[in-house]
Amino acid sequence: MNKLLTIYDNNDPLNNVMCALSLDIDEVFYYYHHEEPRNSFNNIKKVIKQYKNIKIHFIKLIDDRAQLLETIRKHKNLFYDVGGAKYLSLLLFELAPKVKNRIFYFDDEENVIKDYVSHTVYKKNVFRLSIEDVLLLKGGKIKSALHQEVQHYNTKKAIVNVVESNIENYGAFVKYITKVNSMLNNSKRIGRRSYLLNTDKIKNLLTDSMYKNTSDLFEIKDNRLTFKTEELRNLVCVSGAFLENYLFIKLKETKKFDEIKMSTVIDFSNEKYKHPVRCEIDCLVLSKNKLALVSCKSSKADTMDLNEIYVHNSIFGNCMSVPVLFVGEELDRKYPSIYAKAEELGIYIIDKSNITRKETASIFNKIFTGTYQYDKIT
Repeated sequence: MNKLLTIYDNNDPLNNVMCALSLDIDEVFYYYHHEEPRNSFNNIKKVIKQYKNIKIHFIKLIDDRAQLLETIRKHKNLFYDVGGAKYLSLLLFELAPKVKNRIFYFDDEENVIKDYVSHTVYKKNVFRLSIEDVLLLKGGKIKSALHQEVQHYNTKKAIVNVVESNIENYGAFVKYITKVNSMLNNSKRIGRRSYLLNTDKIKNLLTDSMYKNTSDLFEIKDNRLTFKTEELRNLVCVSGAFLENYLFIKLKETKKFDEIKMSTVIDFSNEKYKHPVRCEIDCLVLSKNKLALVSCKSSKADTMDLNEIYVHNSIFGNCMSVPVLFVGEELDRKYPSIYAKAEELGIYIIDKSNITRKETASIFNKIFTGTYQYDKIT
C-alpha cells in the first residue's frame, strides 16, 4: 500500500488533491497547524472519494518534528508531497528520506507532477478535475442554471447568425430585442410561437432599421409574429442570453475544452450562515484543470463589471484559474481606460473584433496555453 504524506494548503486548493488523485495512493495524511473550517476538509474528502477509495486523515500538529517523524518511521511506502510553499512543507522535505521518486510536488504552471529532488516530470497526465470539483474545493456549490442550453440545431444556427451579423452595432440589436419582448408581453399569444399584435406595434417593428437583421429569429405576416423555434421565443425574454448562448455554442462546437457551463448559479455560504449566499457566473470553461470564469456584457463594460469577475475568480478560482470579459463592443478603442484596467488586473478581454473575425474559441485556447496577448491601446 502506498501512502501520501502532505501539508494542507489553505491558499491553493489544487495542492490538496492533485497528488492524491494522480498518484497510486491508498491512504493520505494531511497535516496542518492552524484550525481550519471543517467544511474545507469535508470538501477535499468529497472530491477525492468520488474518484478513489482512499483513506484520508487530517492531523493537527502540536510538535511538528516529532509528529512528522513518527509517521515517517511508522509507515512504509510513503510518498511525500511538498507542493505547499510554507514552513511545514520545507520541514517535511528536510525530514523525508531522499529516496528516488518519493518526494513530489504539483507544478501548476506546467500542470504536471514533478520529482522534487531531480526536478523531472514524474507524471505528465495528471488527474483532470471537473468544474464542480474546482468550485467545491473553494466552498462553492452549483445550485442551478438561470438560462438553459439550447438544443435545437436551427436555434443554435439562428443565435450564431444574429450575433455575428449584428456585432457591428450590437447595442442597437439588444435594444430592438428588448422592444420586441416588451410588445409581446402585452399581446395575445397563439400557441407556443406566435403572437397577435395590433397595427401600431406591427408598424413600429417593421419600420425599425433593425428588423431586417432579425429574420433568423421570427417573421411577421399580417398581424401575426411567429418565432422560428420556441427556444428563440424564450431567449428574447432575456436579451443578454444571446451573447451567453453564442459563446457557449462556439466553444462547445470545437470539442477542445473539457467542460463548459453556462449561466451557473453558485452558492458559497459556509457553516456560519443559515441562508444561501449566491451569485451567477455567465460562463465557466475548463481545460486541463484551468478554469476560466467569464462575464458576458452586450455593450459597454465598466469598472464594476471588472471588479465583479475579478472577485469571482478570487473566491472560486485557484492558481490556475483566470477571469475573462466577453463583450460585444470594441473595448480597447471605445473604452481604453477600462481596457487598461482589465489588463492591470489580469482580466482577459475578448471583444467585438474577435467576434467579427470568428476567433472566439481560438482566443480561449490562447488564454489556456499562455499565448494570449492584449491589444495595444492607441
